[in-house]
Amino acid sequence: MNERKKTLVACLVMVVVLIGTLTTLIPTTQAGLIFNFQSVLNIKWGNETQRPLIPRGELRFVTIIITHTVSKTALGSGVLSILTGALIPIHVEIVEAPPWCTAAIQQGTLSVTVQPGAVSTVETTCAIQVDNDAPAYSLGTIRMRATADRTSLIEGYSNEFTLSFTPAYKSLIGLSLPETNVKELGPSETATLPINIENLGNGGTVVQLRVTQVPKDWVATVTSQVTLAEGTGSSATAYLTVIPPKSFGYHNEEQTIEVSLQPMFADDMSQKGVISYESFLVQSRGFSAPGFETSIFLGAFAMTLLIVVYIRRRKK
Repeated sequence: MNERKKTLVACLVMVVVLIGTLTTLIPTTQAGLIFNFQSVLNIKWGNETQRPLIPRGELRFVTIIITHTVSKTALGSGVLSILTGALIPIHVEIVEAPPWCTAAIQQGTLSVTVQPGAVSTVETTCAIQVDNDAPAYSLGTIRMRATADRTSLIEGYSNEFTLSFTPAYKSLIGLSLPETNVKELGPSETATLPINIENLGNGGTVVQLRVTQVPKDWVATVTSQVTLAEGTGSSATAYLTVIPPKSFGYHNEEQTIEVSLQPMFADDMSQKGVISYESFLVQSRGFSAPGFETSIFLGAFAMTLLIVVYIRRRKK
C-alpha cells in the first residue's frame, strides 16, 4: 500500500513538473491552444426596458448581467485547477446607439476569478435617455460589447449583444401668433386671429382647442382641432373669430378672451398632453346703432307718405 502511495505521489510531482516545464518552454499562446482554455461570456439584462422610455425627463437604468465560464478539454482539467483564483478583467462598452439616444455604462470594467467547473456572475448598469425627437413607439436598439481579457493560459473572448427598447410618446407644441394677440375693432366688425401651432413632440399630434373665457355679450369661436404630422417642425393654423356686442350707443370696451389647447397622440388620443392657454386682448371702440338705418328709412318713407297725402288734400 505504501509503495502505491509513493508511486502516486511521484506521478503527481512529475505532472506538476511537466506542466511547469511546458508553460515555461512553450509560448503562452501555443499553450492556450494545447489546453484549449477560453473565457466564454453570456449576457442578459433585466426587464427595465419593457416599459417605454419617456423622452427627456427620464433616465432609465438597465441591469446588465454577465456570466463567465472557462471552456476546456479533458487534457486541460488538471492544469486549470492550478489557475484557480486568477483574475480575468471584463470590459463592457457601447458600440452603437441611435442618434436620438444617449447611453452610458456605469461601470465599464469588471473582473471575475477563475473557478474551474463554476459559473461566475457580475453585473453592471446601462443608463439610457432618449431625446424629444425620439420617434414614438418605434424600436430602438443599443449595440454593446463585452470582452474578457486574455489571462495566462486562458484565451480572451468578445461577445456583442443588442439591447432593445421603445421611446414613449411625449406631447410638446409651440405656439406663435402671426398677427398679434391684441385686436381693436368696431362694434359692427368681426375679428379673425390666426394661431400657429407647431409640433415639437415625437409623434403625430392632434390639438383640440376650446374657448374657455369669453365676456358677456361677446361671441368667440375657435377652430375645434388641428392635426400635426409626425416630425418636428410640422405645423397647422387655427383661427379665433371674435364678434363684439352691437347694442345701441358708443362702445369703449377692453376684454380678454382665453383659448385652451390640448395635444394628444394621433394614434391613441387617450394619451393626452398638458393643456396650455393663450389669452387675447380685444378692444371694441365706436358708435353702434343696430337696425337704426332701417328705422330711419321707414321713418323717412312714412314722412314722405304723409307729405304726399297732405298736398293732395290741399289741392282738393
